[in-house]
Amino acid sequence: MRKIGYFIGLASLVLVSCLNNKQDVEPTATTNTTTTTTTTTTTTTSLDCGNIGTASTGDSVCFNTEILPFFTSNCASSGCHDAKTKMDGYDLTTYTSITKSGIVAGNPSKSKLYTVMIATGESRMPPNRQLTTTQTALVAKWITQGAKNVQCSAVVDTQNVSFSKTIMPLITTNCLGCHQAGNLSAGVSLETYASIKSYVDSKRFYGAVSYSTGYFPMPPSRKLTDCQLYVISKWINAGAKNN
Repeated sequence: MRKIGYFIGLASLVLVSCLNNKQDVEPTATTNTTTTTTTTTTTTTSLDCGNIGTASTGDSVCFNTEILPFFTSNCASSGCHDAKTKMDGYDLTTYTSITKSGIVAGNPSKSKLYTVMIATGESRMPPNRQLTTTQTALVAKWITQGAKNVQCSAVVDTQNVSFSKTIMPLITTNCLGCHQAGNLSAGVSLETYASIKSYVDSKRFYGAVSYSTGYFPMPPSRKLTDCQLYVISKWINAGAKNN
């Protein structure tokens, strides 16, 4: 009986991976518990994030993990350049629609989507705020490299999860464009720990990013990866600390 129990527990551990891990609105980290007559040992499962498409090589800019989240967060909000509204004829939600909308591969200065980002005055996009030089430099680098559809693994450290090194960078890449001063979609601000924590406490944050029933899905154009959802749930379960 001991051997049967051991193999069942081992099989359960192996089956838990970032490719099939699903969290509820109030997520609980998956654990494997072994009980003896003297001690109880609990070990948090280590997840295999796997690969998405072909991992990038060298200094290549990744479209799916860097460029698409940038356009989705900063340009493709509802009522603007999303697939439904297509303001001014621009749909900035997919590789095909982005690259045919004012991108000249290899030449940022002739790519309208880039030139409006660094413009000033009324011609600047987005119109309500100036993008950072880091953001525009990334887009310029991607175009210079040929505006390729490089698909990369979603690099997620599932062991050392913290607000400063894990959660805030994830929010900055995928959410902040629509939820900061000057562009508060639905009146939601995700600029500071305090504001984020308030949505975590109300269950609205994880409900939205996990696409749970009863919550508006965020980001609206695509769901975060299972690995990203896992680290968010792990941070929440640990008390959603400002660490």
